[in-house]
Amino acid sequence: MKRAIKRWIIFPAAFVLAGTAALAQQPSQQPNPPAAPQDQKNGTGVVPPGVKLVPDMPASGAPTHFHFPQAATKTLANGLRVFVVTDHSEPAVAAKLVTLSAGSTKDPKGMPGVAQMTANLLTQGTAKRSARDIAEAIDFIGGSLEASASADSTDVSLDVVKKDLPAGLDLMSDVVLHPAFRADELERQRQQLLSGLTIQYSDPDYLASQIFGRSIYGTSPYGWPQEGTPETVKKLEPEVLAKFHDANYAPNQSLLAFAGDITPEEAFAAAEKYFGAWPKLDVASAVPPAPETLSGMHIWLIDKPDAVQTQIRAGKLGIRRGDPDYIPVVVTNRIFGGGYNSRLNTEVRVKKGLTYDARSSFNPHRFAGSFAVSTFSRTSATVEAAKLVVDLISQMSTGDVTPKEMDFARDYLAGVYPIQSETAEQVANRVLTAAAYDLPSDYNSTYPDKIRGVTSAQVREMAHRYLSTKDLELVFAGNVGAFRDALKKAFPDAKYEEIAFDQVDLLAPDLRKAKPEGAPAASK
Repeated sequence: MKRAIKRWIIFPAAFVLAGTAALAQQPSQQPNPPAAPQDQKNGTGVVPPGVKLVPDMPASGAPTHFHFPQAATKTLANGLRVFVVTDHSEPAVAAKLVTLSAGSTKDPKGMPGVAQMTANLLTQGTAKRSARDIAEAIDFIGGSLEASASADSTDVSLDVVKKDLPAGLDLMSDVVLHPAFRADELERQRQQLLSGLTIQYSDPDYLASQIFGRSIYGTSPYGWPQEGTPETVKKLEPEVLAKFHDANYAPNQSLLAFAGDITPEEAFAAAEKYFGAWPKLDVASAVPPAPETLSGMHIWLIDKPDAVQTQIRAGKLGIRRGDPDYIPVVVTNRIFGGGYNSRLNTEVRVKKGLTYDARSSFNPHRFAGSFAVSTFSRTSATVEAAKLVVDLISQMSTGDVTPKEMDFARDYLAGVYPIQSETAEQVANRVLTAAAYDLPSDYNSTYPDKIRGVTSAQVREMAHRYLSTKDLELVFAGNVGAFRDALKKAFPDAKYEEIAFDQVDLLAPDLRKAKPEGAPAASK
């Protein structure tokens, strides 16, 4: 294993290289047809002397055996599960704590943002340390200490050199077990977040993604904005965060992984020393309400008249991370929209020049998931791009794939897996993923073989099951007046909801701000 990177990512949040962050961070350039390949023609369109172009890539070689390192594991008396991946190649150690009962799906009803703000404030002061004390202490040893919340968990990560591990773990355990939630630090974080939300709420990309999440998940907390809304952020108080922490941070709902220059014996002793006194806690069920099954095509029009591009989202409910269909679904998505040379990007970008980027992803969580297509186009090409996206989903839903597509998807996914499992952190991260999502004990070691074993028949079944366009949610954020009529002609049977850009309320059942009494109802 090689030297590790500092930041860790739990893989279910981004299980295709297309990246699930696509729903939140699309580029905003004006789409144009792609240029000629630069690597073969030297940027001039002329083949250099002595260079011979070949029509096809060379065939892949025989797969090599992949050995996934095994992690030592132990459960402490308080229920904390500890995992250790030893790598003595560098004198550094990383530790990551994942608390499965403290994700944003546990936010109080109508108050999204609590889990995220609670995590943000962990490193901003404890009972015996100020935010400055924590920052100076971790900087002094040249390490990093970070905390954040996702839909399914709160994660705290530490990265230090081996000799400073005791100091790092002392800080880590202090912020997890004894956060202070000081009012002045909350106010500072609040103002930073409100400033960011002001920018995001003026961005069609952001609102398209947030509205898509709400349209897919409905009242399920998986559809709530994890950072909250301006209204909920203003209501956050130290007592709210402390209550959330005390009710949801529990060792018996947590996983702790060590990776790097540390033996299992050293790691287990350190876990006991710094987290062994963490009291066990009976936590309320972490299972959120299941999303409602949607029927028919629903189209959301978010009108921003000054927009020159349209952000487009299309999709439906998908699968949870532990679903047995996960591996064949990965292959299916790689063929359809999980890479630059996928069907989706090839047709929408390369052939038609309607966008700079078109991708799809299955975004699985612990208890639910979504399938999403994300792209954008110039306003005048909105309907053409949308029709093409829906047609491509429909075509893929037949499950007809070529042997070449199957071979490329399987070879790529199985081949990149060892590369993405080189560092101690990556290995430990995969171990945490398997534990967090109750995957089989041999999941990581058998993953490449299972990918290679996916058949065309399985892909056909996945496409039939998950890619039907009969039930589809679409979101368009842009200058609606320029394409509304043409869109309704293209999709005459869809149910339409139109909301002015400045009237969006991400927590309202119909996603629109309440109108003053006596105001006329919005047209649909």
